Amino acid sequence: MESKIEVEVELEEIATAAEDKEKEEKQETKEEAVDGGNVYSTLTNQSEHVYGMPSSIRSYTVNKDAPPLDIYRKLRVYRIISLVLFVICVLLLIVILVLFIKLTRTQPCQVVEETIRSPPEQECSLKKCQEVYQQPFGGTQHLCRECGKGWSRFENTCYFLSQNRMTWQQSREECQRKGGDLAVITNERVQMYLSKKGNLNYWIGLNHVGTPEWTWINNTVVTVRYWQDDSSPGDCAILAANEPPERSWQPSQCTLYLQYICQRM
Repeated sequence: MESKIEVEVELEEIATAAEDKEKEEKQETKEEAVDGGNVYSTLTNQSEHVYGMPSSIRSYTVNKDAPPLDIYRKLRVYRIISLVLFVICVLLLIVILVLFIKLTRTQPCQVVEETIRSPPEQECSLKKCQEVYQQPFGGTQHLCRECGKGWSRFENTCYFLSQNRMTWQQSREECQRKGGDLAVITNERVQMYLSKKGNLNYWIGLNHVGTPEWTWINNTVVTVRYWQDDSSPGDCAILAANEPPERSWQPSQCTLYLQYICQRM
């Protein structure tokens, strides 16, 4: 009986020892797993755990040599203000230059007014006459008279380009009624002026009625010629303003109804 009890006691001790050994092996295995590569192992140094530290005791690296952000903002504002002031200065300089040019530029009439103290319209004409013809004011005062409505002045002569149509002889009579006669072209300046002034075909004071040669109505010879073709039939000359000025004269029948050009002093 006693031997049976002893055997049972020994069996229980053996079972207990086996369980203890198994627990020890499991504990050793767990510790080896922790020590061997567990990324979630406990940090040996608590300071390495950033998120485990209170925010009040964290330390940050600050570059003490870097200027504050406010300085950059102020510099940017100063640059913008400087640019705006520069643009304003440039605009003011341009305005001053324009005003200076306008104030220093004197019109011809103003110059004459300061010298001879005459009415403005007459002053300009007298000044122009003196410059063009190199004559004293006293000898050119008659040129300052206005040509009249519908007339235009070129050099020392008034010209009238008609809108109504007449024959060559009727045109001459109408010009004489106005105090002048058909236009006589004696130089290139007048030829260019009349060609540019008009845009139609005009009678001029040139014909060879009863004479073999072309003659002006004031019985002067033709010193300059601007014929397009003087061999065409016709005894009276017209100025074709729509043609080039250097070849705008054309013979025509004197009975045609055309516009005309009058002239008078």
